[in-house]
Amino acid sequence: MRKDRNLGLDITRIIAFISVPSVHFFLNSGFYDTPVLGEKMYVMVILRTLFMICVPLFMLLSGYLMSEQRILMNKKSLWKQYKKLSKVLITYILATALILIYRGVGLHEQLSLKSCISNILGFNQYSWYVEMYIGFFLLIPFLNCLWHNIQKDGREILVLVVIVLTTIPSILNIWDFETPKALISPWISTNYKTIVPDWWVILYPITYYYIGAYIKCYIDIKKLRTWKLAVLLVFAVSIFGLFNIWRSYSVKFVWGPWCGWGGFQNVIDTVLIFLIINSIDYQKVNEKIASFLAVISNLTFGAYILSWIPDTNNYPKLKELEPIMQSRLKYFPIIVGKTIIIALILSLIIFFCIKIIKKLFLNLRKKVYNS
Repeated sequence: MRKDRNLGLDITRIIAFISVPSVHFFLNSGFYDTPVLGEKMYVMVILRTLFMICVPLFMLLSGYLMSEQRILMNKKSLWKQYKKLSKVLITYILATALILIYRGVGLHEQLSLKSCISNILGFNQYSWYVEMYIGFFLLIPFLNCLWHNIQKDGREILVLVVIVLTTIPSILNIWDFETPKALISPWISTNYKTIVPDWWVILYPITYYYIGAYIKCYIDIKKLRTWKLAVLLVFAVSIFGLFNIWRSYSVKFVWGPWCGWGGFQNVIDTVLIFLIINSIDYQKVNEKIASFLAVISNLTFGAYILSWIPDTNNYPKLKELEPIMQSRLKYFPIIVGKTIIIALILSLIIFFCIKIIKKLFLNLRKKVYNS
């Protein structure tokens, strides 16, 4: 492992990845089809509240890592930057190809060349994040150009503006003032009154990016008290979890703006978890452990996509084994643990495939150059 490698950032990636199959437990276990009643359902709502940091944590990490890059605004520099996206695209294509093989061989689906190409171009399964990230990556040089050409006061205003545009609607635009008793019993209505404009909420990836950039520039994370941040996180998740239970009490879980990817809950939880992980001093961590975590960190992107395969296999078995949805909670660690391990193993296969392809490409280029 390189001596300059930041172990905290590796752990951040790993925690973000672990949160993906964790939150998918609720997607695949029947949670969203079950009324929120009883202690087990309340626990699951709180767990979902915590693990929803998965995607936002990746976005914030991008801002933390990439915002310092100064990319010249010319075709040559931009093309050099955009070529870095090839690693993401190759990983995605190979991972999706493996999924398609599984669908054909394991699930006995009839697949044609047209359907396979359509699947890859359609960013199916769990790949919506890849579709978002491609455009996100293309915008990064321009996001950085803006960031580097304004002073601290301007940066603070910029961060505040994107937070207001994407997050404040999740606080104010979630109430029904017309339906009787809806303010006391919000689960009876989803006819929310728009108080502030919410047109820009879809830009939440940029909010996380600039929050990450701000943390990188102006916050000395190692000086923060980890235990204080942990207390704040426990408090936040508890309050938000109770809020989500209240919003969905006795009905199927209501996925409202308050608990969406760019909602105020996830913004607060994501920032706290990022600061907690990176405020810890990892200098005394054994080098072999650090190297192992670095390897796992490099596998997380592919594993994120490939987690669809074990999920598709595990959850039908879980539903057959345990017909009562609430009782499936006890299998949460087993199911999620199996998904994590299998997805990482599959991602390791993709990793070696990429190394072989890269080696073959370099050898071919050398032959062409020498001929």
